[in-house]
Amino acid sequence: MYPREILRKLFHLSTCIFPFLLYSYGKEACFPYFLIFLVSFVLFDIGRQKSIFISSVYNYFFSILTRDYEQRKLTGASYVCFSVIVVTFFFDEKIAIASLLIMSIADPCASLFGQYFGQFKIHTKTLEGSIIFFIVSSAILISFSISYMEVIIVSLICTIAELFSEKIKIDDNFLIPVIGSMTLFSLQYI
Repeated sequence: MYPREILRKLFHLSTCIFPFLLYSYGKEACFPYFLIFLVSFVLFDIGRQKSIFISSVYNYFFSILTRDYEQRKLTGASYVCFSVIVVTFFFDEKIAIASLLIMSIADPCASLFGQYFGQFKIHTKTLEGSIIFFIVSSAILISFSISYMEVIIVSLICTIAELFSEKIKIDDNFLIPVIGSMTLFSLQYI
């Protein structure tokens, strides 16, 4: 099972393409393509639940990446697409890029570390994974020249959001970037 999770997390890391495109080409150039990607992917995701043919195509390519509970609902990848659209539309590029990188990098690092080294359970997560999430989030935010106080606040809030995402039944691929963006945006006015 562990190699399957590694593959899943490597795929999750590939979502860094969205913030890198945003950084390279800007919000105005990327947003229409992000929207097309969202609509296409979500229609495919819904289609695999309704059509045997689409389901078989999906399973041929992606079944190893799909968790059992995602078979009957939208996958985490669809929530990634939703979060990309929301944070790109509502927030400036720096905020969107930083929060999407936290989702793309900190989340899979925390998951792998927690599964391998985690000893202290908190709900369905581990304390060790949450610590790694906080550290990686902080490193990402520091690279954006964000003040240390803001780095600590945003990293802590994102870590808590990730920790409780399953409990509140909001996919962390959506919750983390949206909460991170809202917090970064709010801190500009405090």
